[in-house]
Amino acid sequence: MNKIKKITHPFAWEILQARIDESIVIGQPLVENPYWFENLVTGQLYYGLYGCVGWPTPVSDKDAGQPGYVAVVGVIKPKKEGRPIMDADFQLLAEGESRDIQVMLAMMVELRNEWGFGEHDGLMQTWIGDHNLYIPTIAMANERLITAAVRAQKKIDPEKYGILISPPDDFGGPHTYDAYHRAMASALRPGFTRFYFGGFNLLRGKLQEFKADNPAVFAMGGLIHSLIIRTTWMDQSATNVFHLQED
Repeated sequence: MNKIKKITHPFAWEILQARIDESIVIGQPLVENPYWFENLVTGQLYYGLYGCVGWPTPVSDKDAGQPGYVAVVGVIKPKKEGRPIMDADFQLLAEGESRDIQVMLAMMVELRNEWGFGEHDGLMQTWIGDHNLYIPTIAMANERLITAAVRAQKKIDPEKYGILISPPDDFGGPHTYDAYHRAMASALRPGFTRFYFGGFNLLRGKLQEFKADNPAVFAMGGLIHSLIIRTTWMDQSATNVFHLQED
């Protein structure tokens, strides 16, 4: 069941252009988009929704490794004006774990379908995570997804139905996990909290375990780290080309 509805401002083009003009005057390169998303279950509003993945750690002769983790996060749009949009909060909307890669891919497809993929072009298109792992397995899964989309005559380009993995910012450096763990900890600082668990406990438990290279912490920390740097839920006013999509 799709849980997300896209809401477009009735004067989307006009209000976006006004925001761009204002941003030029005040020297602000980012502006609020004239559309947002509504949670059909709770009524919560979001500027955008994003997925992340952390693959299972390797199996060894000591244990079966740590399970992989997938999650969906919403960037909260307050119903009342408050702090600047670039400082928006994040809410965990769904999560799951498994040691089986095929199960993880199936969870990703299920979660993205629940949170607007296929209904709104570009939404939940890309998952933040390690893009160098399980390339043949993901390619085979994508071939099946694209073939099914063609047969079903989906309204979005079938080629976009493949699972896309994009690395988080600062991925691959010597202190990658450390940076992502610190981003997660920073978003949970008392008095400056920007991340909310939404009643879910998997990630909360992983943070309390404090195991090195935990896939859940890597996935969510990498996503939060990247979102804060990119503010992808805002529009780049200096290079904006706006196309109003009819849903």
